[in-house]
Amino acid sequence: MREEKGLSLEELASRAKISKTYLWELEKDTDGSKKPSADVLLRIATALSTTLADLMSLATVRIQDEVVQLSPSLKEFQTQMVAQKTPLTPDDLRDLASMKFRGGQPQSANEWHQLYLLLVNSTRKGKA
Repeated sequence: MREEKGLSLEELASRAKISKTYLWELEKDTDGSKKPSADVLLRIATALSTTLADLMSLATVRIQDEVVQLSPSLKEFQTQMVAQKTPLTPDDLRDLASMKFRGGQPQSANEWHQLYLLLVNSTRKGKA
């Protein structure tokens, strides 16, 4: 995607505020051993003027009427959002609960919050 946008490794690294070496390592990571943070992924997506789903070549689908289990940490995050007077919608909860990244899910309310912000920023970017 970087090359399609006509950016050098150095240009993208600078825009995303990450090291050129780390960006190179991420691009060459064919076995998935590198685990960039959500923040790093968002910075790269933003620097490329794209969404996270597009950056990661993820298919996007909407699941209707699915019952999902909420982990204790996601329930805690839901409670925090209610306390902040910004409750999650049923769609937000369903989408979060069904997400897996590299085989796992966030383990704390703070990690769920980071993922939620990442998704909100990514979907707003895609609609802009």
